[in-house]
Amino acid sequence: MSEPKLARTVTVVNREGVHARAATLVAGTVRRFQSKVELIKSRHRVDGTDVLQILSLGAAEGEELQLEAAGPDAAAALDALVELFRGKFGENAEADKQEK
Repeated sequence: MSEPKLARTVTVVNREGVHARAATLVAGTVRRFQSKVELIKSRHRVDGTDVLQILSLGAAEGEELQLEAAGPDAAAALDALVELFRGKFGENAEADKQEK
């Protein structure tokens, strides 16, 4: 019997969208978990561990992505990703450092 999929919706809130650095952070976060995680934009579904596939979504500021995970730590994986998106991939902290 396969494990049920959990899903969350996130909105891309940083100005640059999901660019290379952000995609690398997403993939790195997903790799910390055992669960299979996919990101979906419209009908385009990609592997959450693959930076190039994540970039292929072309997710811009204001767009919504569906996150799906299945596995023993699916809820924790989704929680970590939601926080990453909410935190704008750490870009606010970097901007604050540059202003000082």
